[in-house]
Amino acid sequence: MSNTTATATAAAIRFEAIDQVSLHQYDLPELRDNEIQIQTEYSGISQGTEIWALQGRRPELQFPTVPGYQAVGRIEACGADVTGYAPGQRVLFTTSRLPAEASTDTWMGAHVSHAVVPIGAGDQPVILDDAINPRAAALAALPAVSLRGVQMLTINPGDCVVVCGMGLIGQSSAQIASAAGGVIIAVDLDHERLAKAKVCGAARAVAPSELAAAVTAIKPGGADVVIDTTGRSPALTEAVDLLRIEGQILLQAWYPEPISFDFHHVHMKRPHIAISCGVGSIPETLHLMRYHKLDLEPLISHVVPPSEAPAIYRRMAERDSDVLGVVFDWTGAV
Repeated sequence: MSNTTATATAAAIRFEAIDQVSLHQYDLPELRDNEIQIQTEYSGISQGTEIWALQGRRPELQFPTVPGYQAVGRIEACGADVTGYAPGQRVLFTTSRLPAEASTDTWMGAHVSHAVVPIGAGDQPVILDDAINPRAAALAALPAVSLRGVQMLTINPGDCVVVCGMGLIGQSSAQIASAAGGVIIAVDLDHERLAKAKVCGAARAVAPSELAAAVTAIKPGGADVVIDTTGRSPALTEAVDLLRIEGQILLQAWYPEPISFDFHHVHMKRPHIAISCGVGSIPETLHLMRYHKLDLEPLISHVVPPSEAPAIYRRMAERDSDVLGVVFDWTGAV
C-alpha cells in the first residue's frame, strides 16, 4: 500500500497556555511504512485529565500541547509494512504522531482532523463494529478507565455498590458494576445526572444528604463497595463511613490534593482499598457497548465542531453541570 496521501494539512485543538485553547493548523507528517493515516470523524473530551492539563496541573504535559485520547475515524492510507488494517475501516485510536511545531511531547494527541498513528507499539487502533454508534465510541476510553477499576474489585450479585460522582467515569462505573450484579446507589448533587443514572440502571439515585439512609435501606451493615470518582481529598474518609467491615473502596478519580485520614478510624473497618490508574481494555469496553451492557449514548450532552473548543472547555473548567459527555464533530473540518 502506498505511503503517500493527498492530505497535506491538518487541524488540531491545542492548549497554548493555562486556560488558553485554539484550533491550530499544521502540516501533517509524511506517512511512514509502519503507520496508518486516519481521517477523524469524532473525538471525545476527558473531563478530568484534559481539564487538569489545561489548568497546568498535569506535570508530565507542557504547553503547547494537543490533548485528547479517544477518537474515531476512517483509515485513509496504510504504510507499506502495515498488516491487519485497510483503507475505509473505521477505527478508534488514542494517540497520534505530531510534528514538534504542533505539540510538545504528549501521550495524547487525538483531537486532530487527521491522525498519523504508528502500528506495532503502544495502544493500537481498534477496528469498530458497525453496530456501535461512532459518536458513543469516541468516548469509549473513559468507560475503559471505569472497567479497569471495577475489575480490581470483587462484586457479587446483590452487593450494595455506592458510586460517588455521576460524571462519565462514575456513570460508566455504575453500569459496569451493575452488569456484574451490584445493586447501585448513584450519588451526585446534580438532579439531571442522577436522572441519567436511573435511566442507565441505578437502583437508587440520591443526593449526598440522602446517602446514609439509602445504604441502610439496602444493606443495614453498610455498603459492600464504595467507588469514588469525585477527585475530592475527603473521599476516602467518607467512603469508610459508609462501608461494612472488610468492604471495598475504589478510588477511581485523579486526586490533585493530598489525601490524609485517621488511621484508627479506617483500621477499625479493615477495608480493601484499590487505586486505579490509566485506561483498561478498550476492546473489552467496546464489547460491552456492542452487546448493550454499557450505554453511552444517553450520556452525550454536547456534539460540537472543533471551532467551539474554547467555549466548551471553559464550561467544563467551570464545572457546568449541563455538560457531561462532549464529542467534537470533525466531519466538516480540514
